Amino acid sequence: MKKLLFILFLTLSLSSNSQIVYTNPGGTINTCSGNFFDTGADAGTFNYASNENIVTTFCSSESNQIAIEFLGVDIENGFDYLYIYDGPSTASTLLWTITGTFNPGVIVSSGTCLTFEFISDGTVTAPGWSAIISCIYPTIYTMPTAGINGEYVGSCLVTDCGPFTFTDDGGPTNFYSNSIGTNCGVVGGSCGIYRTFCPNTAGQCMEVTFNSFLMSNNFDYLQVKNGPTQNSNQILSLPNSATAYTGINGLTGDLRAEVPFSFTSTDASGCLTFRNFTSSVNNTSGWSATLKCVPCAGGPTGTENNDCQNYTAICSNATINSTSSGPGISAEGCTGSACPAGGEHHTNWYKFKAATTGFLSLTITPNAGGDYDFAIYGPNVTCGSLGDPIRCTDSGITGNTGLDNSLAFPLDVTEPASGDSWLAELLVNAGEEFYLVVDEWSPNSAGGYSMSWAGSSASLDCIILPVELSEFNTEYNPELGVVDVFWATESERNNDYFLVERSVNGTDYEVINKVKGAGNTQYETQYYVEDPNPFVGVNYYRLKQVDFDGEFKYSEVRSVNILDDAYDLMSVFPNPAENVTEVIFNSYDNHGAMLKLVKMDGTVIINTPVETQRGGNHIKVDLSEQESGIYFVVITTDKKVYTEKLVIR
Repeated sequence: MKKLLFILFLTLSLSSNSQIVYTNPGGTINTCSGNFFDTGADAGTFNYASNENIVTTFCSSESNQIAIEFLGVDIENGFDYLYIYDGPSTASTLLWTITGTFNPGVIVSSGTCLTFEFISDGTVTAPGWSAIISCIYPTIYTMPTAGINGEYVGSCLVTDCGPFTFTDDGGPTNFYSNSIGTNCGVVGGSCGIYRTFCPNTAGQCMEVTFNSFLMSNNFDYLQVKNGPTQNSNQILSLPNSATAYTGINGLTGDLRAEVPFSFTSTDASGCLTFRNFTSSVNNTSGWSATLKCVPCAGGPTGTENNDCQNYTAICSNATINSTSSGPGISAEGCTGSACPAGGEHHTNWYKFKAATTGFLSLTITPNAGGDYDFAIYGPNVTCGSLGDPIRCTDSGITGNTGLDNSLAFPLDVTEPASGDSWLAELLVNAGEEFYLVVDEWSPNSAGGYSMSWAGSSASLDCIILPVELSEFNTEYNPELGVVDVFWATESERNNDYFLVERSVNGTDYEVINKVKGAGNTQYETQYYVEDPNPFVGVNYYRLKQVDFDGEFKYSEVRSVNILDDAYDLMSVFPNPAENVTEVIFNSYDNHGAMLKLVKMDGTVIINTPVETQRGGNHIKVDLSEQESGIYFVVITTDKKVYTEKLVIR
């Protein structure tokens, strides 16, 4: 027998109310959840039948590893046997031969399937077994055991819509550690180590589903926080009226009878934070959970300045007032070892340019209390490559913070949570550009802050682009045979004109139109032109914005796929087909289409919406339940109707 795949960490649901029950049915089952019993229907209540020879295969319905946890085993010792194979059949590698009361715990496939072969003789039977089915995602995040740089945050912020697996620090093979977040340097202190997960897509919120939970009762706890920081509001109840929650201390004990249970963020950030405490004794298998994004009404927009790429330009030394709802949809600025430890919580990103050489001082004043930190990156870096900050404070002191030589003791450039919240002023040279991020560590107070540069010997200037494009799109109008090119600017500064350029190969561009700019404006301006002579095939478009002194900048590229009647056809392949065929057609936009499968007598067999993308589309159609014969495949878009004959064998 090859090395056994024996993993202890997945303790899954005992609750038959929320799980499908499989009573050793035989055949292949694609699933990621359920109870697996012998044919007695429930181990310990009814015995399995005699003279059985059943092969049941479980495969992951999500194409990842599948796990089976045995909670109890009682098979007639030496007479009846359960064989477990690492794969889709009894020809796969044999992992276990089970008889008697031996419990193998949790078994995880190396691929996507596990096979169970049960053989009983014609004599005495026994209670059999009970087990739980689950799946494991390839990406696994674990709970940290210590804080970064003396803080309670144990890992950098993660922005990931998953789905992915989140476990205790023991991960897939071990129990969790003792003494996590309980050594605070004070008698009876319980600090808790935390980790935060946030969506990386606008309009989404994080959802966690616990598939396993077993912690030492009333000794070890896991808190679930509705927001992006340690002290965000704690979620204090389990779904489905469960009573196993211990209140403010957190989740604890054996909650296997409650899983799967879920929590979804309702915070404006869309984030969930997990805070962990363990004692010095009695560690056990911990938890396993799945995190993913779900659509929500109040999640991050992806357009605010809590992400570096959406920075706000600082145009002068005037006071700025602002607030933040979260860390945005990009995790930025975290070093994992020093300030800013853990990265963002509630952030605003700014960019400024030194108009003159001198020292820069800064004061950030909370409007309603709270702990504010900040970091400065530069000079002349990009959001994608910020590097280490040249000024950074993680001070745990509430109240004002900033750059001020008269208040910074010592005159430091970076400081941990134990710092005094004041750093040395920054020497800047004229023309240098910098990024500044202001971060509220406290739960969002909604009070915001003011930021002033009073007393600075250096002056600041805008580094906004001459034009800030808020929209640039192209769309083919088949009725008129033209391409509509339209764009809008949020503001303009010294904008002379736009050149609309077109290419047929994405490399060589020609000017097809020139449009006068608005010059200087802080209001939205909309523009529109037509390309009356687009080429058949793919047309690429870009804007060249030119300001009054000749400086220019190119926009991103947009493309349109144009096919005339000679080329704009639908094909079906294979044709004739048996179980499946693929419909290939062109779409002029992303508005979707309707797909129909119609019999010769006009009976509609399939009528379903399909998603489309601008250009070529490939849609697979399942024919496994259709009778042999001649059919028509009909695709209806908002521009055209396609029809093609299909023969099903």
